[in-house]
Amino acid sequence: MQLSQLRAFCAVARTGSVTAAARELHRVPSGVTLRIQQLEADLDCQLFVREKQRLTLSPSGRALLERAQQIIELSDSAKALVREEQVGGHLTLGALDVGLVAFMPQLVGQFRQRHPQVSMDVRSDVSEVLMGQVAEGVLDIALTDGPVQSPALDSRYAFSDDLVLITEKAHPAVHSASELRCREVYGFRQNCSFRLRLDRWLQVSGGEGLQLIEMESYHTMLACVTAGAGAAWVPRAMLNTLPGRAAVRVHSLGQAGRSELYFVWRGGHLTGNAQRLLDLHNGDAQQRY
Repeated sequence: MQLSQLRAFCAVARTGSVTAAARELHRVPSGVTLRIQQLEADLDCQLFVREKQRLTLSPSGRALLERAQQIIELSDSAKALVREEQVGGHLTLGALDVGLVAFMPQLVGQFRQRHPQVSMDVRSDVSEVLMGQVAEGVLDIALTDGPVQSPALDSRYAFSDDLVLITEKAHPAVHSASELRCREVYGFRQNCSFRLRLDRWLQVSGGEGLQLIEMESYHTMLACVTAGAGAAWVPRAMLNTLPGRAAVRVHSLGQAGRSELYFVWRGGHLTGNAQRLLDLHNGDAQQRY
């Protein structure tokens, strides 16, 4: 049983003649007749009876008609869905703030230029929230801190960065938290992956006595550090975008500050537009390296 046979059958049932069905299907009448004969042979039954020069459905034909129409509608809707995904559709993208500011603008711009027919929704949050939204299907794809270890998600390496410690300009070099000459350190809220790294660094390098203050703005962190109030962990790529960065001292944290960003999507559910975003990123990465 083939779709072309079912289409011919439904067209003849609707119009009452092979000639009219052939015009509707843009086929020759003999082609329509052949498909009806093939379908009758496959089903081993007669689907039409001729009454006063008009073809009407037999009992077997009436039994088949509704199901045949459903099959055709399902096929057409599936094709339309794929076609929409190919030439348009929507992409919901999430990213860390550092990803949106330092890494994604050029990629998003290239995607908009290459696929202007695709509508986009771009959202920012911390890694844990983004990964939860990807797993729930709220986001098609997200750029998060990695590596990602979740059976519900697939991931691919995207960019590298490093977290650095910033202090007031005159502060001596810092290799561990015990060398800080301030009373407080600034970081994001606790469900931020960067904050978790800061917590571990403070714990293993002698920073237990420091007060940890949550701030949701890198600009505010920089202003407080510049004023000599404390120190902060900041992604280097984000720091490079902030005005006034020359007024602080930057301390590398080595491996403790190593940061890799990953694209993540729900396992086995990479949409066509998300794939196109990844393809653009891969092509850009190959050009860079």
